[in-house]
Amino acid sequence: MCGFVCFVNENNLSDKYFQLIKKGEIPTHRGPDSQKFYRDNNFSAYFKRLSIIDLSYKSDQPLVCQNKRYVMVFNGEIYNFKEIRNKLTKKKVKFKSTGDSEVLLNAYIYFGENFINNLRGMFSFCIWDKYTKKLVAYRDRFGQKPLFYFRTQKGLILSSEIKDLKKILHFSENSEVVKRYLYRSLLDIDDKTFYKNLKRVKPSEKISFINNDLKISKYYNLNMSNKLSYNHDEFLNNFNQTVKLHLFSDVKSAFLLSGGLDSSSLVASAKNFVRNFKAFSLYPKSTQNENLLINDFVKKKKIYHEYVNVDKSIDINILKKIIYFQDEPFQRTDGIYQNLLINYIKKKSYKVIFSGDGADEIFGGYNRMFIYFMSQLYKENNYKKLDEIIYARKLNKNKIMADIKILLKNIKNNKNDFENNQVLKLLSKSRAIELERKNNLRWNKINSIKGDIFKKTLKNSIYTNDLQMALRMIDRNSMSASIENRAPFLDHEFVDYIFSIKTEDFFKKNTTKSMLRYSLKNINTNAILNNKEKIGRPVNDYFFIKNIISKEFQEKINDSNLENYDFDLKKIKNLFNNKKDVYKETKNKSKDISNILFRLYSYILWSEMN
Repeated sequence: MCGFVCFVNENNLSDKYFQLIKKGEIPTHRGPDSQKFYRDNNFSAYFKRLSIIDLSYKSDQPLVCQNKRYVMVFNGEIYNFKEIRNKLTKKKVKFKSTGDSEVLLNAYIYFGENFINNLRGMFSFCIWDKYTKKLVAYRDRFGQKPLFYFRTQKGLILSSEIKDLKKILHFSENSEVVKRYLYRSLLDIDDKTFYKNLKRVKPSEKISFINNDLKISKYYNLNMSNKLSYNHDEFLNNFNQTVKLHLFSDVKSAFLLSGGLDSSSLVASAKNFVRNFKAFSLYPKSTQNENLLINDFVKKKKIYHEYVNVDKSIDINILKKIIYFQDEPFQRTDGIYQNLLINYIKKKSYKVIFSGDGADEIFGGYNRMFIYFMSQLYKENNYKKLDEIIYARKLNKNKIMADIKILLKNIKNNKNDFENNQVLKLLSKSRAIELERKNNLRWNKINSIKGDIFKKTLKNSIYTNDLQMALRMIDRNSMSASIENRAPFLDHEFVDYIFSIKTEDFFKKNTTKSMLRYSLKNINTNAILNNKEKIGRPVNDYFFIKNIISKEFQEKINDSNLENYDFDLKKIKNLFNNKKDVYKETKNKSKDISNILFRLYSYILWSEMN
């Protein structure tokens, strides 16, 4: 788990960057354990290492192969590296280290570019061929590790972090990305960033660069075969083996534990394979209280556990710090709580954490997924299952059937997008009318009723906004503390297995994440398994706006760029000047604008840093 910067045919910028390294002006939080630089006539690479597997210098990078032809920088973990190493050893390949980096490079050399299909892990890496002067780079299948690139006239620059590139390049604001963030809270939905001409490699993508020719291709497609029926034992075995695969480490590991199904299932499974780990839980008084569920779980499962109260650490400076590490604005205050928890864990000398990221997206854990699930049942004429859900969830059948028909019709018209239009209240009247008339607030990727509507919706949730923002948040938060985050739910073989299960099995007994819920009934607690309410991340945008940033927000509004995006500054100020209106607008869920205000302030702080 590390960070890197690569330069192809850009010696001048490489020299400039190298001088900044010598002056100590390049941040090393992604790799505090060692930093090394490599260069030849056409390629330069700087690597910052966070040592997790094989703590010796033998796994330091940039890594050069035995005959000096190939050079690699690699951020992430290859969980099945021992299996790959055994295959290479049988082919007489020799190794100097015991880590996964050397295995990765040799797998590329021996098996060729198709070797990527055999990797189970999270990664972004670049490999330079000195003979052909070709660079290849890959980002993992679901985007757990970041990778950015910038085209120059002469060549290409790649980096794990935007802030490294900002040290040597000037970027202007990307208004297209800013608009969709401010208006719709959309982030990380494509290759665009908040900076013009700076792009991100999307999940499952490969870059090939030779003779100043850049090619981007996709090496992985999510399996959506629908060929399997849910089987309790098969599911449990797949889940346990996936968790086991992720547990290997040469440093101390900890688990993030909430009162929800996802993180508790990981902890319960891990107990089958390791004993010496600790779980940490947030205890924020200003958000929901999950203590009863957590206390019951850790007591029955005999988990070494600690609560962390971060409320006293929340102030205006922590938000500025997080935006610095994020490099771009973010969505909600849950990222603040997460950052503070991870930094506390760092103080306890842990270097690896495990999180439940990805479970909601692969299992359909969000309540909004029900309408897509029921629409698919309707499309398949599975009226029996549809009636079961309507009855179990006490829904109005006539209304639901009408909603399904409207949804299917809107998919054909490319309008199927749930949205909160409260942002219109803060825009100029002319802009609000224009956006509402042209449906410019709408965004979606589900534009055809062909195929499985429900699974297409899950796939969309995985590759855009929902999961991508969550992965961006926890990667930057964990790496700001020099900690590696692992998300076992996002092992691609496990995800492929889940997506091969028939759609009708995703909501058994009409509950969310039913496959996980019923497969783990013997290893999780009844209180958690039987809790049908969705437990979200700790978040309280209203509390943060009212108690932390209200004064500074008002002071910054006039000097902000919000008017450039047609926001009515007077309307925003009035929300703070009239306490009744602030409470009404931010506490009434049907008229909630607290998250919009948080986005506005997040953007203001970010723009001040650029």
